[in-house]
Amino acid sequence: MTKREIYEKAFNILDHRRQEALVAAQKRREEVIAKVPQVLSMEDTMSQSVIRLTKLVLAKSADLSEVMPKIIEENQRAQGKIKELLLAHHFPSDYLETKFHCSRCRDTGYVEGERCDCLKMLVRKIAAEDFNHSTFMSLCSFQDFDLGYYRGDDNEKMKQIYQFCRSYAASFSLQSPNILMMGNTGLGKTHLSLAIAREAIEAGYTALYGTAQDFFEKIQNERFGKGEEGVNTTATVMGADLLVLDDLGAEYDSNYNQSTFYHILNSRLNAGKPTIINTNLTPKQLETRYGARAGSRLMTLYKCLKFCGTDIRQQNLCRK
Repeated sequence: MTKREIYEKAFNILDHRRQEALVAAQKRREEVIAKVPQVLSMEDTMSQSVIRLTKLVLAKSADLSEVMPKIIEENQRAQGKIKELLLAHHFPSDYLETKFHCSRCRDTGYVEGERCDCLKMLVRKIAAEDFNHSTFMSLCSFQDFDLGYYRGDDNEKMKQIYQFCRSYAASFSLQSPNILMMGNTGLGKTHLSLAIAREAIEAGYTALYGTAQDFFEKIQNERFGKGEEGVNTTATVMGADLLVLDDLGAEYDSNYNQSTFYHILNSRLNAGKPTIINTNLTPKQLETRYGARAGSRLMTLYKCLKFCGTDIRQQNLCRK
């Protein structure tokens, strides 16, 4: 999905929200008028005051400074009377107000010519969903994670990791810690990280999943003009509330990939946005491959979870 398509979808959603809010407000007004017809006369008073004020402004009347406070006071009295009538008939005092999804921009996407936070959040969410559409996130949940694959001491250790991940997902916020999931292939790192991302999305956050190789390739292609027009993977990666960077170390070893990883790692740390990184590499291998600065950040600023056990995929093959 191109940047233009993402924004078109975002504005379509905002327009739908706005129309829903306006229709709901009109229905509430009709309900009130049917039960409290006096509200009509109050609204008429307010409309007439606005018309009088507009005429004075257009005519550049000398009486404007004298008349304006009186008109404003008259309008405020009418508003107060409407609220009194609403309360007297068991309606909330703000029942006639339009309840927009975003009160700041009134679901237009802009506040004083600047993009509203709600628009920015919506764009990030759509971009992340587009990136995630080919993953199997919907197939991974905590309920499907089987601790029966782990034996002896491994079972106890993995039970603790499982409980930590469940607790992490249940209380996820932008203040949640970063996680480094380490261990051999086939031990459940991807499954648990996707289960966390799934619950974060259900809680209203934007979560982005991808392998290190996928992200690095897309960023490199876009950097050198080979990517899809209008797509900005770097912005999507940096903008997601939660990033799951899977299979770090399996990508092609190059200086560009190393610098790209450090940029992602450092930028998200500076922005205070949680990241989950999965890798089969050891701490020493991470430092050797990505440098001392990256290794230090991973070991000190990430919660390290060391997965153990026997490759689940191999166990399933043996059972078959």
